Amino acid sequence: MPDPRLPATAFDSELASQPHDRCVRCGRPTPLGVSLCELDNPGQIGAPSATQLHATMLASVGVGVLLLALLAKVLTAGVGPFEARMVGQAILDNGGASVAIQVTNRGSKDGPATCQVSRGGVLQPNDPVFLTQRIPAGATITVSTSVPPPEPGSGAYALGALTVSCR
Repeated sequence: MPDPRLPATAFDSELASQPHDRCVRCGRPTPLGVSLCELDNPGQIGAPSATQLHATMLASVGVGVLLLALLAKVLTAGVGPFEARMVGQAILDNGGASVAIQVTNRGSKDGPATCQVSRGGVLQPNDPVFLTQRIPAGATITVSTSVPPPEPGSGAYALGALTVSCR
């Protein structure tokens, strides 16, 4: 509805009899595709183009992603590095392995370590990965876990050849 406090113009009456848009500020009729009436936009400044609008949205998303990455960096700063060493290992009946790992948090903040057990010391994408409990800064814990059997064709686990890496 148009703002009743504003005077009606001849242009308003003419537009009301045909398809039209309305002013986003006061509700007066405007030609199709025009978002502000002549009273609210005396300089006839055009609305932003679709390219400007989409570029603004893309820039906003980019800034949001950067802020999220910065927040993650600040929250995880001081956690780790982690030092890990294998202290025990056994091959299970199903082809998997049972491992005992000593993990030390060399960082200044408490945090969990992400550890990967590998065959022969070379990390592979299909090597099992697990998350430890929270490790206090400067502390060492021993973690025991079972590692599932390797995928067919990727080689069996061998005692003494298993290694661990934590980050």
